Amino acid sequence: MKKYFVSILTFVAASLILPAQEDIRVDRVDFNSLRDDWIQMEIELSCDGNTAEEARDKDYVEKIKVKAYLGYTRDASTRSFDYYTSEIEILIMEKGKDNNVYFYLPGLIVERDQLKTDPDFYYVEVSVNGAAQKPQKVAMSSNIPNMDILNSFISKAESEGANNEHVLMPIYLVSGIDLGRVSQLPAFLRREVRN
Repeated sequence: MKKYFVSILTFVAASLILPAQEDIRVDRVDFNSLRDDWIQMEIELSCDGNTAEEARDKDYVEKIKVKAYLGYTRDASTRSFDYYTSEIEILIMEKGKDNNVYFYLPGLIVERDQLKTDPDFYYVEVSVNGAAQKPQKVAMSSNIPNMDILNSFISKAESEGANNEHVLMPIYLVSGIDLGRVSQLPAFLRREVRN
């Protein structure tokens, strides 16, 4: 009986240490400099399957939102930043498959604000069916070492980024430029605004 009890305690302790499996995993975030000073943000995602009890099929995840937060230092002495955010929605992903999502900063903005290719801060938030997944280490810059700094960064990006709203663009809104290396695009859900 004692061995059985110890085994159960060991199993429970191990399950508390293991990170919870997320339906969609951020595998890589990369920034690339393109022709005419445009910056491309590439986010590689993989699907681990649908963990929702009410899932229509456990091999497919639907209604996936990917929101990018970028922060570039404007003035180091005053610790002021320029923030850029953008969000896309993926219609569906299949278990075991990878997809890439791309966002772009226009070259004239990059030139005007003298932005480096890599932002000082970034974070990629993934949500499924309206519920945000737990933050993933690979989805954030090394300048964000803990949850307090991440929450502060998101809050400032949301409140102070209004001046740059819609400047960071998803791939399907960009035209007339070399989009750089692009592969494995998902099916995007685009909602047109109606007046």
